[in-house]
Amino acid sequence: MQIPYFVLLLNLITFFVSPLLAQESKLSNKDSKTLKETFRYIESLEPTRLKISKQTYSRYSNFESFFHFNYSGKKLSRWIQSRIKNYSKGSTGDFIAYFHEGEVVLGKSFFQLTKLDRALILLHEARHADGKEYSHVPCPDNFRFLNARDLNIVPSGKKGCDATLDGGYGLTASFLFELGSYGFLSQSETAHRYNSEISRILASSD
Repeated sequence: MQIPYFVLLLNLITFFVSPLLAQESKLSNKDSKTLKETFRYIESLEPTRLKISKQTYSRYSNFESFFHFNYSGKKLSRWIQSRIKNYSKGSTGDFIAYFHEGEVVLGKSFFQLTKLDRALILLHEARHADGKEYSHVPCPDNFRFLNARDLNIVPSGKKGCDATLDGGYGLTASFLFELGSYGFLSQSETAHRYNSEISRILASSD
């Protein structure tokens, strides 16, 4: 029995236009909408013209060395989605979200954050999908930096720091620098947020 041509064509079109977004069956419709809005936000952050000097950009930008492609919001969105297989909402303890066996568990507070902070958390968690070498290490007991998204979360003595430059915090810092470089964030906000992420990296840059 031959399958009509228009049915084959319809199936082919459906295959290519289906969203890459991972399964969200464990999320409510409202939470699923928030998640999709976050990815649309990331995809909207396409670079145009640098707002800082090329010399400064060359000195601090490491996005391409980390991701192996030039900065692009659309490409970054697909990079994240290719690594996270499922999402759910539940208790996350002292964290806003965590990655476990291909799934990201999102805490209640995740959905109360700004689009930018949600994007940073998804990017951070996606890095954990790349292997145990990107697992966190304990922050020093005398770690004096605050959690930029929740002051009630105390990082000191907890597994909330990185031992590698290209871990979750390194990636979010590189993303923030691109946003500041292309004018999506003010220079003061870029510096504040970038320094906050970098403070969690214990590895030496030498």
